[in-house]
Parts: sequence; structure tokens; C-alpha cells
Amino acid sequence: MAAIARRVLFGLLFAPNETTLRDVLAQMATDLSAGNVSGFLKATVAEMPGRDALRQQLAGLTAAYDVTSSLQVMGSSGDDARQMLEVDWYLGARSRTDNAVMLQRRETLKIGMVLKGKRWMVESIQPLEFFNYS
Repeated sequence: MAAIARRVLFGLLFAPNETTLRDVLAQMATDLSAGNVSGFLKATVAEMPGRDALRQQLAGLTAAYDVTSSLQVMGSSGDDARQMLEVDWYLGARSRTDNAVMLQRRETLKIGMVLKGKRWMVESIQPLEFFNYS
């Protein structure tokens, strides 16, 4: 009986949808760390509010800094088609021209995700200013 309860609990804690959501976000963090702005934005829907401004912010950030990025999903709510996640995101950046200049940010972001076909995509990030490079 205890083994069955553990399996059910494990299934609830590591549901395929949440794992897939985390995979999308992990790839975004990896792309940002690699300076791959187009890869980061590939996970966002074209109609995402502020997407063009985000592209400019990320391009400036990755041009001026070597970036490290990591995240942890703190919570989520929603249904099988839409999810709102609270994500603890860490961003570290070292100047490409002056190693003494560093940025360090850590903030809880609200990230809205939508299921498009069989793929989860980001439809909103709040606050977008987290990714400012200035």
C-alpha cells in the first residue's frame, strides 16, 4: 500500500506537463548563457507582449556581458492548455571588456506558458525589465 502511495505521489510531483515546462525554461536559461538570443526567443510566442523590446535587451546584454543564467520553478497554476509559473531566476553577467564589472540579479518572475500543438511556449514574462542590460 505504501509503495502505491509513493508512486501516486511521485506521479503528481513529476507530472509530464510540469517536466516539459521546466525543460522549456531550462533551455531558455542555457540559450541565454550561451549568448543565443534567437534560441531564447524561439521558446516565446510571436505575439508575446514586449517581445521586440526583450530581443533588444537580450542582444545588448549578451553583446556586453558573458552571461550565466539559472532558474528554479517555485510554483505553477493553470490547466492542460495554460500555465502560470513563479520562477526564481538568477542572472550573473561579467563585462566582456572589463572583468571587474559584474551584474548579479535574482528575482521571482511570473512566466505565462501556453500549449501550442504539442509544445509549451512562453506567452508572457513579468517583469521584462529583469533582462535589461543597462
